[in-house]
Amino acid sequence: MNANDLLIELRKFVLIKSGLRNIDPAHCKIISEYVYQETKNYVSETTIKRFFGFANTLHKFSLFTLNSLSQYIGYNDWDSFCKDKESQTTSAHSIWQDLKLKAHAITSVSLIAKKNNSGVPFNTTANRSFFYPDFDYFLKNNYQFTTVSAQPGQGKSILLAHMVEYFFFSENALYKNDIILLINSTSINTIIQSGDTLKEWFLKEFKFGSFSELISFFKKNPEKREGRFVIIVDGIDAHLAKSNYFKIFIDLLYSIEENNFVKLIFGLRTDTWINLQPAINGSASLTKSWYTGLFYDEETLSNVPSLNVDEILYTLSHIENKIINRADVSLQLLTQFKTPFWLQIYFKLKDENQQLELNNPLLCYELISYFLEKRVFLAKKSTEKIFLLKKISDCISEGNKKLRVAKEKILSYINCYPDAYEELLNAGIIIEEKRLSTTIPTEIVRFLNDDIYTYFLFIQITDKFDYKPDKLFFEHILDSFPGQNSKRDHILNWSIRFSINRNEIAALKSIFRLPFSNREKNNAFDFICYVSKYELSKPNGNFNKLTIGIDFIDIMASGRTMSNLYKETIRTISDNVLNEDMQIMLHVIECTVNLIDVDKMALTNTMQLLKRNYKRLNELFPINPYDLILYFHNNLNNKPNESKSLEDKIIKLCKEIDQSKPRKNEEITSAEMLTYRLVVIALFSQKNYAECHRFIMAILRKYPNIFYVRHSVFSPFLLLHLGQTYIKLNYFKKAQRIMHFVDKIISSDYTYYTNFILASFNVFKANFYNATHHYEQALIETNTGLDITKRNNFKMFEIALLLNKIDTLKHTEESEEVSNVIKELLNFLTVHKLSMPDYSNLSSHEFEHTFKILKSYRRHQNL
Repeated sequence: MNANDLLIELRKFVLIKSGLRNIDPAHCKIISEYVYQETKNYVSETTIKRFFGFANTLHKFSLFTLNSLSQYIGYNDWDSFCKDKESQTTSAHSIWQDLKLKAHAITSVSLIAKKNNSGVPFNTTANRSFFYPDFDYFLKNNYQFTTVSAQPGQGKSILLAHMVEYFFFSENALYKNDIILLINSTSINTIIQSGDTLKEWFLKEFKFGSFSELISFFKKNPEKREGRFVIIVDGIDAHLAKSNYFKIFIDLLYSIEENNFVKLIFGLRTDTWINLQPAINGSASLTKSWYTGLFYDEETLSNVPSLNVDEILYTLSHIENKIINRADVSLQLLTQFKTPFWLQIYFKLKDENQQLELNNPLLCYELISYFLEKRVFLAKKSTEKIFLLKKISDCISEGNKKLRVAKEKILSYINCYPDAYEELLNAGIIIEEKRLSTTIPTEIVRFLNDDIYTYFLFIQITDKFDYKPDKLFFEHILDSFPGQNSKRDHILNWSIRFSINRNEIAALKSIFRLPFSNREKNNAFDFICYVSKYELSKPNGNFNKLTIGIDFIDIMASGRTMSNLYKETIRTISDNVLNEDMQIMLHVIECTVNLIDVDKMALTNTMQLLKRNYKRLNELFPINPYDLILYFHNNLNNKPNESKSLEDKIIKLCKEIDQSKPRKNEEITSAEMLTYRLVVIALFSQKNYAECHRFIMAILRKYPNIFYVRHSVFSPFLLLHLGQTYIKLNYFKKAQRIMHFVDKIISSDYTYYTNFILASFNVFKANFYNATHHYEQALIETNTGLDITKRNNFKMFEIALLLNKIDTLKHTEESEEVSNVIKELLNFLTVHKLSMPDYSNLSSHEFEHTFKILKSYRRHQNL
């Protein structure tokens, strides 16, 4: 055995002794400690890294190192290890077995390197069995070579490692008699560093002057052949970029004689394959001997498809150590994970930060940010790389299928920074492809991922506005990117992340004030919740316990969505904010949410926190919200209310509002909105409809244009309660005008409304049609509303709508259905362990007696 063989064998036995199947740089320290414990000789962690190829080896290993490692695995010294291995190889072996033994030693080390270079633990990667029949067909048929070609990050190297294990190396491998030689970039670098040519290396290792000579020998001596000789070469793209190595590679292909037992597989990036293809297409024999495979895509020159959902979930389940289902992962993230590379980034990010869940859409952006931070912003030549990426993104146009730019258009920038450009290509951030569909084939450049391109578009916007998000910043996004487009969605999300990261919360109000679509506003509100929770978890973020102020409260108060995400966000922020006034306001929002959610326990707990600040509540709000919340709390728990004092306070407040000078919409405060909301609901639940009407009219006199606000849910809230009040006062024409007006503003795409407002609107329309004896239409609106409430878990509205349905059915020919809906209501209350508070009954006064019977029955049932 030559020295290289012996070192390979020593590495293998050191791994076995250390109990490691795979090795990464972190294990080198452990092995260093093991060697010291066993031999009392200290071999440094750095030396171990060099020994396993994780650090450059500029000189031969010292005899001390080799002796120490030999002693570690049970030999007296390096010399005795060498003699033992030589004696094993000089035993009677056939030529085929000798070749197999040498190839096995090289392949073992290459396979370990492949597994260690896997961005996620190798045993968590999907084995992609779709490729097995294709690979098997190639082995069994008369083809000389095939390629596994893909863009960077598509997992071709891991796919090849799985092929080697499955077909040749595993315990149940199909082709154990075949010789498998796996050569990777480390193998090639070792040969180059030793000063040998590839031909000299092959002669030294396998005792044949070339592949051609080996093929000729076994063709003349077929009895000495015991299987196939399968050679897999991967990770040599950087070498093939050099003209001398490229020529050697082409010459190698041309030198292979036609045979049925030497099989070559090349793992190549598609941009390398583009340059190779003309040489192959120019030869009839090479074209005939090349197996393209079933999955070869002539446009992309790749035969490694994206991961499917099952493969993604397989890897995620192993990473998370639990079963991950499709519903556990956001749709956007599933799309991103189709490129295996992003699973590697997720594995690294997860190791550093456990905060983000797979169903959190923010994770997509954090993955991109983390990747670019490591590969661009903190890398060498980062200024040049960022400049190039900005210029490329600026020049890109939308092609038939992909976002790309002709290379000639950016050639001047590339020529300025050729090294930085080359590093971006090698890192897989940008990709070169040939556009073959044009009259003259042209080179094009695109980003690895469209989302990375969008990020650099966003970076250009921040540059344009001097890193200051404001109204003009968001107007630019609105004007520059078409609506109903994922690109604008991503730019908006990057902007939200950017604004919260810099604690520029006031800027986010522009999203709701500008004519973005309602879908965009709702998605933006949710994303604000996701990002704020995440930023708050960071130890040194700008958005933190000390900096949360009234701008954040304004957004939360004007965008009540009643989603689980909204509730969690309010709860998380209120538990962590240090500004007492902000905490108080968040607790008031929490209480409002708990009332609508009919959550007695949560309401009681938050009220205790509020009660401690009773005096400060008087100073912050037009009327103490604790008094109003206590009224609902007693109602929820079937306790009597001393409503006279509360009624006096509301009447006094109504007079104060009524006597105020008219103000602009933007002057209304969050404290006012929260108070007015509670007062309106309280008056309505007390069935004091005349006072409720007076109160809403007083608000309208103070803020004459309040019904024309389109950026807050407060306006439709007031409108709907005014409409409900008109119904109770038998002003049906006025109620109908409100209904038509709300219908009109909701149909305007830029009006901000939520599912909660839609459910409120259905309740209002159901009540209107019931009150005006249009029972069939009332049932339609009730059922539509129930669909929304069930999907969104709006418990109070579900109770209200079921009560309304009972009331409506009593007036129709389907009166026998009443008992079924009563059962549905009682079952709903039982399953969710809810009471039936008075404020949930929005039905007609004629239904009051029925409601009392149902409530009494429910109470006795609880007892």
